[in-house]
Amino acid sequence: MKAITRPITKTLIGLSLVAQFNVHAMDLRVDNVRVYQYESQSFSAPSSLYIDDGKIVNITKASSEKQQADKTFNAKNQFALPGLIDLHVHLGSSGSNFTEFQYLPVKSHFNANLYLGVTNIVDLFSFQQTLDEAEKLNATQLTPNLFYAGTLFTNPGGHGTQFGGSVYEISNDSDIDGLWQKHLATNPHLTKAVIETFGGTGSSLTDSQLAQLGERSKAAGLPYFVHVSTLADGKRAIKAGATALAHGINSEAIDDEFIALMKKNKVTYIPTLAVYHNHSDEKHNHALSSQTELLKPVPNKLQGCLFEKVPEPSKWKEHSWQARSIAYANIQKLHQAGVVIGTGSDAGNPYTLHGLGLHNEIDALKKAGLTNAQIIDAATINGAQAINQSNNIGQLATGFEASFILLEQNPIEDISAIHSISQVFKSGEQVNREKLIAENAAIEPQGPTCNKTAQSTTAQRFIDDFDGKSPWQGLSDAVMGGQSSVELTVNKHSLTINTAVAKPTNFGAWAGAEIKYPQPVDASGFTGVRLTYKGSTVPFALAIYHSDVKDWDNFSVLAKPSEQWRTIDIPFSDFKQFGFGNSVTWSAQKITGFNVMWRKMPGAANTILNNALEIKEFSYY
Repeated sequence: MKAITRPITKTLIGLSLVAQFNVHAMDLRVDNVRVYQYESQSFSAPSSLYIDDGKIVNITKASSEKQQADKTFNAKNQFALPGLIDLHVHLGSSGSNFTEFQYLPVKSHFNANLYLGVTNIVDLFSFQQTLDEAEKLNATQLTPNLFYAGTLFTNPGGHGTQFGGSVYEISNDSDIDGLWQKHLATNPHLTKAVIETFGGTGSSLTDSQLAQLGERSKAAGLPYFVHVSTLADGKRAIKAGATALAHGINSEAIDDEFIALMKKNKVTYIPTLAVYHNHSDEKHNHALSSQTELLKPVPNKLQGCLFEKVPEPSKWKEHSWQARSIAYANIQKLHQAGVVIGTGSDAGNPYTLHGLGLHNEIDALKKAGLTNAQIIDAATINGAQAINQSNNIGQLATGFEASFILLEQNPIEDISAIHSISQVFKSGEQVNREKLIAENAAIEPQGPTCNKTAQSTTAQRFIDDFDGKSPWQGLSDAVMGGQSSVELTVNKHSLTINTAVAKPTNFGAWAGAEIKYPQPVDASGFTGVRLTYKGSTVPFALAIYHSDVKDWDNFSVLAKPSEQWRTIDIPFSDFKQFGFGNSVTWSAQKITGFNVMWRKMPGAANTILNNALEIKEFSYY
């Protein structure tokens, strides 16, 4: 039996340490349990697990003489798997649609993961507020083990900046030293960097910058996870020292060079199929909403927001869904070559829920062709190796954390058995799963009412009569971490909009003003929009919000700058929908607002673009 460090009272002087140890009762003994053994990818004969101080201290045959324990649990020949590992989550997001965003506290996500047997999660982008919240919870209740990267590294305006807050933006190689010291000061468990060019239309971290981060991570003993989406970027990440790819290559076939690089450098492949496929799978097959047992820890409001009226998936997600055979084939090739596969869900993104997301990823790996035992290893021992925790979690053996799930059916025979969990143990404590459901049911998601079907009201001729009670609100990329700004000045019988459009992110940069209606209006009795204005130095966009648009691609038209007062009549037919969102049929019966906007596209100059526009008539005609 493994020796355990315990305080020894001075009154026991004269007794041998062995004698003291032998009379000490273990905290817990689990009898008649079949333990998963990753070396043979099989389950043991019925055994007894001895647990003390949250660790497994011995495993014996069920027929062996029993040693004393404070508590015992009869597993009745159930199958024990190590606690599952999700290598990619975002605790700051709930899995809701971004257009009807619902906020849930970390407690809800922790509870959902524990209920579903996910005892280890890796947060790949978290702000300090989220980490502080998690730390307080860990001090007062059972929680999953949290491993975090903290703030991610990206290029100026790159992927990650659109979510607001402070990220590590590297403009020049000389920036790295100072940013790295900030990174280490947060006591991270790993490093996260981003390569994302959005199909080649944007910039990213340079090879030199990526390599410096890789070298520093290696010297600090930190795993180095790199966000990639293309084959070329995957190769760049590996050459820069990545130890894991956060996201797989899902839309193009990998080649021999990529496979060789993965093998040579022992990089873990984390495909995150769930985040690419869940939305479309729900839209086409009701795949998530039908998982009644797995949805138990998800608050009813969030379920309603997601499932009552499923919007069309974005074009890129639908493309990933339609081309999923490519992603599956890549996983097969890598596994056959001996590359380590790990499970990550990217939970927090729309339709990728905490806890449930990992179970969706398990099902996706089954569709990709991995065997049931290979999937179990991906979600346990492989994940532990990816985050340098293979001596503590990921398997059930002496000296390892006593976190495991019990299943009545053998998951090697049927992987779906992993979705029907009988019991969860975390660090030797039995999880009260019913209590977790009750706690989450009492947590109300913070966000708007979803799927509203308000009747349209009849539009009045004047959209704004400029009587001094302005319905306009400023709007800029600052809500997504940008640096643009807007100031509104209400004048007598007019409104002035002053904007400063700063450096663009990979989503561009913008500033302007908007009017939003509390419910749709029916303007079908009019021909179009009339605008009287002067000012601006460049063309600006006038957009109409439409109730059926869920992804920001509204109907818009460009208006020319004018030094003198100018009145223009714009027919509804001139407003065109553009961008990468889903097409919507125009209807003047479903107008929900307007905006006037100045924009810079990705890659534009970083110089600030200042504009002022004065409006004195805004109406339908």
